Amino acid sequence: MKARTITLSLAYAALAVGMALAIPGFARAETSGQADADSTTASDAAAHNAGFERGLTFGTSPQTVGEMLQCSAVWDRWSYVLASAADPAFAAGLREELSAENASRREVYWRRQARREMQEDDDASYFESMRADAEESADEIYADYATRGEKGLQRMTEWLALC
Repeated sequence: MKARTITLSLAYAALAVGMALAIPGFARAETSGQADADSTTASDAAAHNAGFERGLTFGTSPQTVGEMLQCSAVWDRWSYVLASAADPAFAAGLREELSAENASRREVYWRRQARREMQEDDDASYFESMRADAEESADEIYADYATRGEKGLQRMTEWLALC
């Protein structure tokens, strides 16, 4: 864990005012087997890579149990995105850090880090409460991403980069 005192909460505030990326057709293909007319899998992957790279510039990492659980949950949602992607060329065009294999590792890593961060005298119900909050927040990020919300792609990829 980095020794910075800046938390993801502060970084998220920066994300909220950050530059919005154009949201392409993502990895989904039409039932006819053709990609959306206004995008290609290469540009979809490139947009995801660019969002991830932007998130890397924040230079922060999770500091609290809640932030670590948030990271675990976001990586879990990203694993689902990759598993359900209709176009394998999409996943092939992503940075290695955004691969399905890495997503699985990062989800487990952040969940374990959160457990380690808990002190012996910490209440287990606190951990479960924080986990539930993190899951709910990750669901919101995923829903915005999946429905092509105004900043869905930006939020998803930048959170992945922060984690």
